[in-house]
Amino acid sequence: MRDFYDQIVGRLGDDSIGSAQPHASTAAQWLDFPGCVFVRGEFRADADGPAIVAPGLFISVALNEAAGRGIPTRASCERQMTAIAVRESLAVKRSICPGVRPAIGLALPRASIDGLGLGDAFRALFKTDALDAAIVSLTASPRVQAVAAEMFSPPIAGNAAQLLLSAHAAEIVVHALFSERGRIAFDPAADLQRIRLQSVKEQMDADLAYPWSIDELARNAGLSRRSFNQKFQMAYGESAIDYLRGQRLDAARALLIHRRLSVTEAAYRVGYAHPANFATAFRRRFGHSPSRLQ
Repeated sequence: MRDFYDQIVGRLGDDSIGSAQPHASTAAQWLDFPGCVFVRGEFRADADGPAIVAPGLFISVALNEAAGRGIPTRASCERQMTAIAVRESLAVKRSICPGVRPAIGLALPRASIDGLGLGDAFRALFKTDALDAAIVSLTASPRVQAVAAEMFSPPIAGNAAQLLLSAHAAEIVVHALFSERGRIAFDPAADLQRIRLQSVKEQMDADLAYPWSIDELARNAGLSRRSFNQKFQMAYGESAIDYLRGQRLDAARALLIHRRLSVTEAAYRVGYAHPANFATAFRRRFGHSPSRLQ
């Protein structure tokens, strides 16, 4: 696999191999699962010569400027996912072409594709046996756009970020291989709804002290109160109020342990106006009073 990585990424000063976008925030990296090279850039055909050097699958998801900063967008002009499938090695000449728009790219060698059990889906991209390469352009669903935006600007770091990249990469590979043949049914309305629910959840996480109401959260999600309660429960396994309460109490516990705040101050910091109510909720969640941590 390392030979494939070196071929695709190239080496400093090697003019025969392209690179990721010049403004990319990090260099290309290898993801053991699903077994691919990940770049913040795009793979596309070069007008002056062959596009790819090694057999494999090369996927690009283009983002607009807002999505490149981690902000999901409803604009359709940049919602493009391109898959370049190469069956036999081609001559080397600018295998990865830099682009000027934000994008993420994934490159999987044939060995990874076969190891994932996706060899038949890969071969189905070729219309005839005479083709050595095939290019498929798709409209990326809102879900794919949101996943790609998180890969471009991960919300977390360290080992957790690696795990997130791997999970998202696997999801994009499946969409790239199967969506054209109609084996994945996209529901744009449902995808947009998931994005809105996630946005509301992140709003709560970002300001636990704010006096959130179900009516306000529902408006932010573009749903009725009843529909919001039902869909949040289905998406996250608990109601929005239970989720918010849990996040507040977890944050308060951390403040008591690590910041050594008083019970009253910790309660106010996470949105409880009455310390007695805070103490009751804390005891129900953790089985002991918050003062025990002081």
